[in-house]
Order: sequence, then structure tokens, then C-alpha cells
Amino acid sequence: MRRLSPCLLAAFLVVLIGTPLNSAEAGYCPRSKSGKCPTQRTISHKQSEFNAQKRAKLMDEARKICKRKYGAASTVYKLDYFKWRVICSE
Repeated sequence: MRRLSPCLLAAFLVVLIGTPLNSAEAGYCPRSKSGKCPTQRTISHKQSEFNAQKRAKLMDEARKICKRKYGAASTVYKLDYFKWRVICSE
């Protein structure tokens, strides 16, 4: 039993040292088509991406948000499409 434990420990260390800790850190993902790891994308939009009906619907939703936060007298100051935020004025 004593001789088996050091052998297992040595084999484990050889395997541990021989393999990289995380292949994604090296910039290689074997399951992707190009072999490169995908980057995390943030959602951002431009005003030109929306048609007039969609912009009107977004503005209605922004008014509801302002009304809920600051009361009935508040208005939408700015609808930031890029950061996806509503800026209200009281």
C-alpha cells in the first residue's frame, strides 16, 4: 500500500503538469469552427436600427418607467439606445 500511493501521486503530478490549466485562457477553443474562443458581446443598439413604430413603442415604455419612478408629472428627458437606459426629468 505504501508503494502504491507515491506512484499514484507521481503519476497525478505528471498529468497535472503536462496539461494546461485552462485552454480557453490560451485563446484556443477546440469546439468552435475557427478554433478561437468567442468573446462576450454586450447588447447595444442605434436609433437607426428601429423603425418609427418600434421607437414609438419604446418611448411609451420609457414614459411608463418614468411615471412609475417619479410620478405622473415626470417626462422622458432622453432614451439612450446605445446603453439601453431611460433618463427622466421630474
